[in-house]
Amino acid sequence: MEIRNIRHKGLRGFVEKNNVRGLPQTYIAKIADIMAFLIDMEDIDEIFDLRKYKPHSMTGDRAGTYSFYVTANWRIAFKHDAQRNELYDVEYEDYH
Repeated sequence: MEIRNIRHKGLRGFVEKNNVRGLPQTYIAKIADIMAFLIDMEDIDEIFDLRKYKPHSMTGDRAGTYSFYVTANWRIAFKHDAQRNELYDVEYEDYH
């Protein structure tokens, strides 16, 4: 699936240039797995197929945002534009 924008500088460098600077070395394999999955998927409902990273859609003021677990505090979160069928505002963020 197309990714319109990646907000986290380190994650953007990783996806665009395979540069791991700005990301924790310990979790590069997980981050790479999640990003490869997002790029390869064709439909937003497929995110729930990657169960090992606890996919979920957020509620409340974060409604419309989806999230994958990376560590206890860190997630890869993103939104989906259904009209254009693309992901946007992809973020590697401290969840707590």
